[in-house]
Amino acid sequence: MKILRNRSVAAELGIVLVTMIWGSSFVVVKNATDTIGPAAIIVFRFGTAAVFLCLFFFRRLKEIRISHVKWGLLIGLQNFVAYEFQTIGVKYTTAGKNAFLTAVYCVIVPFLYWAVKKQKPRLFHLISAFLCMAGVGLLSVQSGFSINLGDLLSLVCGLFFAMQIVTISILTEKSDPILLCITQAVATTILALPFALFTENFPTALPTQSVFSLLYLGVVGTMLTTVLQTICQKYTPPSKASLIMSLESVFGTICGIIFLHESLTLRSFGGFLMIFLAILLSERGDLLFAARGKLKTGQSS
Repeated sequence: MKILRNRSVAAELGIVLVTMIWGSSFVVVKNATDTIGPAAIIVFRFGTAAVFLCLFFFRRLKEIRISHVKWGLLIGLQNFVAYEFQTIGVKYTTAGKNAFLTAVYCVIVPFLYWAVKKQKPRLFHLISAFLCMAGVGLLSVQSGFSINLGDLLSLVCGLFFAMQIVTISILTEKSDPILLCITQAVATTILALPFALFTENFPTALPTQSVFSLLYLGVVGTMLTTVLQTICQKYTPPSKASLIMSLESVFGTICGIIFLHESLTLRSFGGFLMIFLAILLSERGDLLFAARGKLKTGQSS
């Protein structure tokens, strides 16, 4: 029993580490865009991750079937579009806003799942959607009801991440998640390569700082987090894991303030808070409403 409890605690700490790495990646990407194009960053990031994933899970490669390739291409397409919008978006907004606006996928997922699986969202999902919209308004809508290009692209990125999450949740019911991760990483690299070669000035030489940034994104920010997340979620309830992972946007904002000296206005703080509350409600609203129902039952009896 003690061993299981220790594993659970270790797994939760592992997910916290994953979330912190994800949060720091927004800052690293922001710095990398100064010298490298968005598609090139994706090529280096997911190409590196694909190589290390293949080395790490070499024995599983013989189990890859045509279905893994087909679904990997679909998820890879969603992944590429999401990261392309996110990477372009962070050039025109702050790392903190990019992190929070991307995180709206947590609120979008239940509605997409409703469209695909015909499972209606609960009342708390609707409340979280309104909270999220209010937070986005505070964070992004400027005078004259215009919205910054970077903020808009970050929101579109969140939509594609939501699509990817729903697709993965359906496909992993029958497919090996590790093999899907590998084929997705390879597909993302292949899809990004033509954009990097023909729409950007593909770098022939890179500054040392950019090399370290790309290695961090590929090895630590993608490969390591994929492996850690897969292992740690085995010993962590999904509700608790998703709650911890929702802190990604918080860590992204903190890293932006510390390393990029981004300012935090009262209005921005209000927007961050509303989006974060919306994410928490979307992820844990079922427990909140269940506790409320039990309380009412206890009072009536």
